[in-house]
Amino acid sequence: MQNPFDWEQAMETTRRSVAAASSNSENAVAGMVRLLEEIGHHSSDLATLTKAVNLLGEQQSQQIVHSKAALDLAQDHNPGSPRLVSWGLLILFAVGVAFGAFIVS
Repeated sequence: MQNPFDWEQAMETTRRSVAAASSNSENAVAGMVRLLEEIGHHSSDLATLTKAVNLLGEQQSQQIVHSKAALDLAQDHNPGSPRLVSWGLLILFAVGVAFGAFIVS
């Protein structure tokens, strides 16, 4: 014959299972709260970093514009390369020597 079903044992097992499930649910909710707080903290940090990067990008763009303007200004005021000046002086010297040789002869 079968043993009678132990209702008290079944209820105790159910109570323990429910308590464990409740504890697990509370832990899961607490973990999600901590996770959402951490995400919020990192989101504000990310927003701050994004603003800083955008500001640096704008500053770099302004520096590039100023550098190009300074380079263009420097190139406009460049009197000429030293090589061109030395060639001119060499040609002038050669003409002077030829003229001097013509006068002496």
